[in-house]
Amino acid sequence: MNAGIEEGYLLDTNVASAVFDKGRPDHSTVRNNLEQLGEGIVYICPISIGEIEYGLKVAPSVDLDRQLVVRDAMAQYECLDISRHTSEPYSEIRANLFKKYSPTDSRKRLTMRRVEDLIEPTTGKELGIDERDLWIVSTAVEYNLVFITRDQQGGMKRIIEAANYTFRTLYW
Repeated sequence: MNAGIEEGYLLDTNVASAVFDKGRPDHSTVRNNLEQLGEGIVYICPISIGEIEYGLKVAPSVDLDRQLVVRDAMAQYECLDISRHTSEPYSEIRANLFKKYSPTDSRKRLTMRRVEDLIEPTTGKELGIDERDLWIVSTAVEYNLVFITRDQQGGMKRIIEAANYTFRTLYW
């Protein structure tokens, strides 16, 4: 855990997108929520920057002014590094997910290798876990930041539970 960071918050990509893009219908609501946080420092993760940049590059209409505004807004937030220290919470969370959801063979070895392929054993439905979300939550855990997301769906919820991080997560 990184001891050099004061109490702060890590924005999930879906929250960061709404903060940075004034054209989004949820922009005002998320900005207002952000203002209510007070003095805490707000961070973003390089995974989120990559996802937002990807979205800008594949958007059907190329509005260069809007892209510039989004990029300028992103530059106002400190981006935390993903490093070898992030691997500890990542491996712990991922192991917890596989222990709970991966089937095993006759010798009790896990039979699945990709987190996206994990299924709920009682229903047989995919969990909807995204590897990128696993890295973002791992970053929040590494730096002991409150994690802010708008994603209350099964995949993200299961990652947060596997991280034992529900007490440090806000859903906007």
